[in-house]
Amino acid sequence: MELKYVIPKVKETFGTLYFGSEKTELRERGRNGKVISRTYNLFSDVQRADDVEVTLPAEAGDKEKTLTTEQRIELVNPKITAVGYRIGEQAFVRYACYADDIKVLNTHTK
Repeated sequence: MELKYVIPKVKETFGTLYFGSEKTELRERGRNGKVISRTYNLFSDVQRADDVEVTLPAEAGDKEKTLTTEQRIELVNPKITAVGYRIGEQAFVRYACYADDIKVLNTHTK
């Protein structure tokens, strides 16, 4: 069985999300190439141990230009994938979150 991705129950998995900052930008052919995707740090009231990292396609735009730190947001079509890797003789799994976009939540939304 091949596991491509999981669609999370957003409220239970992430709780309330707040915009953090841009972490990385992936480009074609190095620094001067076309932007392929951007990864952002988000703050969660449920996932407290680490920031939530979400990767958006370049078509979603640069969110650091339109969002402010700690602005309440919502992920559009989030998906989670499991990424396996090995260090020496040990195997590990990390989870990667992808979404189509980030939208601002109305501050009056519960």
